[in-house]
Parts: sequence; structure tokens; C-alpha cells
Amino acid sequence: MPISQKAYAHHANLSQGRVSQLRRQGMPLDSLEAADAWRGLTARQRTEVPAAPLGCPPRPSEPPPDLEGAAEAIRSAWARLERCERVAFGMLEAALEAGRPDAGRLVAIHAAAVRNLADGRQRLLDLAERERELVSGSWVRRIMQAHDGVVSQLAKAMPRSLGPRVNPMDPEHAERELSRWLNETFLAALHNTDPWKA
Repeated sequence: MPISQKAYAHHANLSQGRVSQLRRQGMPLDSLEAADAWRGLTARQRTEVPAAPLGCPPRPSEPPPDLEGAAEAIRSAWARLERCERVAFGMLEAALEAGRPDAGRLVAIHAAAVRNLADGRQRLLDLAERERELVSGSWVRRIMQAHDGVVSQLAKAMPRSLGPRVNPMDPEHAERELSRWLNETFLAALHNTDPWKA
């Protein structure tokens, strides 16, 4: 998640002017770790190391106006985040194998890429839920409970309303029999088939 210059100045105990100067020199503010890692490099290392993992990848400055465009932007951002994580891991692996001194910095860069990837995955899941490609369990539960509540209320009213029709000569007996069936069969089946009970 990008951070402000003020937040980084407070974190690194620097003046805002110095942070602004570092920003102009290319310091990324994608995360505290990325900025700290960049500051740990020498000027020569900054020119040798590809910038992709540090600033990977910039999100569009403005979201697309339509939902379909927004969905495509999120999916393409996910693909870029996956590529960045693979590149960061490859660089880290090569540094560890070669015993290079910048391996520790690359560990931090890879960790930031993994966190960005996890955030991107959550955005994809949120998008799928909004577009009804994926629905949350709480939404399904709420709908099922509302449906079962209506069915249960209708069924509970049935014995009183049907008793006189079933046996006009003895409506109380008919109501008792219907109530017994309702409790022993219908409501028991509704309870036993509830997928949300513990």
C-alpha cells in the first residue's frame, strides 16, 4: 500500500524536505520496506538493479469509469503482481546462489511483492463477489434463513387454517393431527437439513 511522504519522514526520522529530495531521486513509496531497501542501496546499485520489483507495478492513476473496465484493470493488475513476485523471487534466488551482499535487501523486496500479491488476490475475490461470480457464505446463509423463516411461518399457520376444512365435524382433532405432523415431520426435516447448524 503506498505511503505518504509525511508518513515516511516520521518513520525514518527525516525531514519532509529530505524525503521529497529522495523521492525525486527515485525512492519508491510503495511501502515502508521498499523505501528503506532503496535507501540502503549505493548510488551504483540503484542504477544496476532493475526498478521493476521496487516500484512494481504502478496502479492506474484513475479507475476506469465503468465496472467492466474496472474489473479488467483489477485482473491485469493481478497479472502484473504475479509477474513482479516471480521476478523478485528470481532475483533473490540468483543473489542467494551467488552469495551477493544485497541478498538481504532482495528478501525484503520479495516479501513486499508477496504482500502485494496477497492484497491483489483479496481485490480479485472482492470483485468476484460484487459481480456475483462468487458469493459469500454469510450472504447465502442470510438468504436461506430468510427463506426458511417464511416457509416455517406458513407451515405453522397451516393446522389452524386447514383443521376445519380437513374435518369440519371435529376441527380441533384435525388441528392436533396436523400440528403433530408439522412438528414431527416437516419442521424436523427442515431442522435436520439445515447446512448451517453446528
